[in-house]
Amino acid sequence: MKTLLVAFLFTVSSLSAFEYALKPVRVTSNVHCFFGAPEVMNKTNNGNIVNSCYVDAGEGYIVIDTGPSYAYAESAYNAMKKIKPLPVKLVINTHIHDDHWLGNGFFTQNGVSVVGSDDFLHNVNVHEATRMQSTISPEAYKGTEMSLPSEMISQSTRKKVGNLDVELKIIPRMAHTTKDLVVYFPKLGVLFAGDLVFNDRLPSVKGGNINGWITTLEELEAMGALHVIGGHGRNSDKNSSKMTHEYLSQMRSEIRSAIDSGMGIDETIKKVQMREYRSLKLYDAMQGGNVEASYRVLEWEQ
Repeated sequence: MKTLLVAFLFTVSSLSAFEYALKPVRVTSNVHCFFGAPEVMNKTNNGNIVNSCYVDAGEGYIVIDTGPSYAYAESAYNAMKKIKPLPVKLVINTHIHDDHWLGNGFFTQNGVSVVGSDDFLHNVNVHEATRMQSTISPEAYKGTEMSLPSEMISQSTRKKVGNLDVELKIIPRMAHTTKDLVVYFPKLGVLFAGDLVFNDRLPSVKGGNINGWITTLEELEAMGALHVIGGHGRNSDKNSSKMTHEYLSQMRSEIRSAIDSGMGIDETIKKVQMREYRSLKLYDAMQGGNVEASYRVLEWEQ
């Protein structure tokens, strides 16, 4: 174990020469995050569109989401070693979207345990090319493999890592994905909500369920966390979920009204513009698809 620790901390041998030049942002004395750009993935940002966070548990770090590639995870860890040269004790994946977990391999090759929901088992095909593989540069993707969580849980559980208790909460309904996982540190008052919380940009509803998502946000807000860190966006205060909650609630109300008046899906997409959100990044790319995905859920309420 000592040999493994030394190798993990100090070996420079890398599967990828690409450097993301990531800069950690201090959220609390125990938490640092790498906040991604409010953009879609491309060969310029190379998937650096997501939030990946490190929690100092005394004897080592807990990593929440490992990012879009091996090189990203390596760059993030190298930056964290400059703050405090701790080993990584545990990695947690919040959900199955590949921008959040393709960096797993950097940690698993060093024997670090990765926890995620069993949604990975049911809804990730390791034989298919990832979105990142076809979207970011080959240099940034080099060395990346589909390293799934070594521990896949089907229900909420607790762990003890160093001096911190960690609550892993499985959301019991479809929300952003089929089975989202949130991570709460009661001692710190910090909640990692994954892609249940967006800010700086519009969320993506495709593949989720607007009703389940709104219900889940209400439950998370009732927890009273001091910091709520989402999967996209830099706001990490206790009100960081407000934009996502208000956006989804307003969209649901407007779509229900359209359905009640007899509008079909195409008419509803044209009508439900919600232009007060136009200033947010990715409005043009997301709004129509969000209305369409939500309409297909809400029309069955009739």
